[in-house]
Amino acid sequence: MSFFINQELCVECGGCFSNCPNGAVLKNRGAYSVSAMCSDCGTCIHCCPVGAIKQGKTKTDFDNQKIDQALKNKLSLKRGIVAMKFSDKAPEGIPFEEGPHFWCAICGDIFEGKGTPVYFTGRASACGGSIMAGIGTPQSDSEEFKAAMDAFVVGEGKLFISNEFISKGREFFPLFPKQFIGALLGPLEQVKMPDIIYFPVTPHQMAMISTAYALETGNIISGFTGAPMCIQTIPVPFVENKPVFNTGDWGGRTRSGLKEDEMLVSIPYKLVPGILSNLDRTSYANE
Repeated sequence: MSFFINQELCVECGGCFSNCPNGAVLKNRGAYSVSAMCSDCGTCIHCCPVGAIKQGKTKTDFDNQKIDQALKNKLSLKRGIVAMKFSDKAPEGIPFEEGPHFWCAICGDIFEGKGTPVYFTGRASACGGSIMAGIGTPQSDSEEFKAAMDAFVVGEGKLFISNEFISKGREFFPLFPKQFIGALLGPLEQVKMPDIIYFPVTPHQMAMISTAYALETGNIISGFTGAPMCIQTIPVPFVENKPVFNTGDWGGRTRSGLKEDEMLVSIPYKLVPGILSNLDRTSYANE
């Protein structure tokens, strides 16, 4: 157990319950306890006025290679898992993506097992959706920008009928605390401690994940559709620390190679060990 609550010392003030970023503290008949969703952040210790919360004998295992293999085995995944880690500096030994390239196409290569880690910036992006992914946007003059929008985004037979609807969906998603210089994108087995992971799932696999997430907490996983894949996938897990699922959009699905029976799930990395542990405890484990 990562952390535990000494019931003899606990005064049931609820500070740990209210402030745990993972929602890992449970309340049952007035008593508080720590669930498998704990990621060792230590927030609860700082919120406890009476010192009732202690470090357990074990720590959460964030070995990215073990987690990658465990997810693929327990969920019977046939595709690769993308890891994303925001930073203002390229990690040592990681090449810059020169571009222009699509974020979703890089994901597609990783889903197919062909991708390698790259540092992706807004300047290397082939579309303005990179600003939705928290890494800024490519630069162009106004005529080039308008021509690209008219050719691929706005009008009959495209994504939006007029410019005014492009940003309407933004109101459903949280704002990034900042726009980062870039982000490391790569297969999970090659990226240590990413911020987010995302990968294609079938409805059955999505049900397995959501059941494991809800097992001890009752929390649900929300879904989004109707907006670009980048904004549906990244802001909520990164800013609010909540998993999401989505269908992607026409461009995102096409470039990332999603199949007809697949959707995407995006999970904050620090929640993954708890979900993995709970996968062995749900009704799906008996299939």
